[in-house]
Amino acid sequence: MVKSILLRPWDLLCVVWFVVHIPMTVLMDSQSVLPPHMLAMLPQQLKDLLQWHIRTNQDHLVRDNPVWFVACVWCELVVQLPFFFIAAYAYLAGRNWIRIPAVMYGVHAATTVVPMLADIYYGQGRNSPQKEVLCMIYGTYLVFPLLIALTMA
Repeated sequence: MVKSILLRPWDLLCVVWFVVHIPMTVLMDSQSVLPPHMLAMLPQQLKDLLQWHIRTNQDHLVRDNPVWFVACVWCELVVQLPFFFIAAYAYLAGRNWIRIPAVMYGVHAATTVVPMLADIYYGQGRNSPQKEVLCMIYGTYLVFPLLIALTMA
C-alpha cells in the first residue's frame, strides 16, 4: 500500500510543481508562440501580467522571442505540458513507473534552460541590472528539474 502523499514530502512538492506548471504553461508561456488571433482570445489581465514580468524583470527573451527561445517554448507545450498531467498523477498515486519519464523530463527541461541562462548572463541580457533576478527566476527551472532527475535516477 502506498503511503499518503502527506507522508511523502518530496512527492507532494513534485505534485505542486507539476500542477502549478499546467496553468503557467498554458496561460503565460504559450503567449510567446500563439498566433495573434489566438492571443486575442486571452484575457487582457494575462497579457498585462506577462508585460509586467517583462518590464519588471527586463526579460528580453520573452520580449524579443528569438527563434531558439520560441523552439524551447514549443517543446514545453508539446512535450512537457502533457507530462505535467501524467507526472502529477504518478507522484500523487506513488507510481514507480514515473521514474524513467521523470528523469527524461528533468534532463530535457534543465537542458532547455541552459542557453537561456547563458543569454541572460553573457549575451543580450548581460548589462541588465535585473540580470541576477532573471537568472534566479530561470534558474529555478534548471535546478528543480535536475533534482527530479537525480532523485529518480
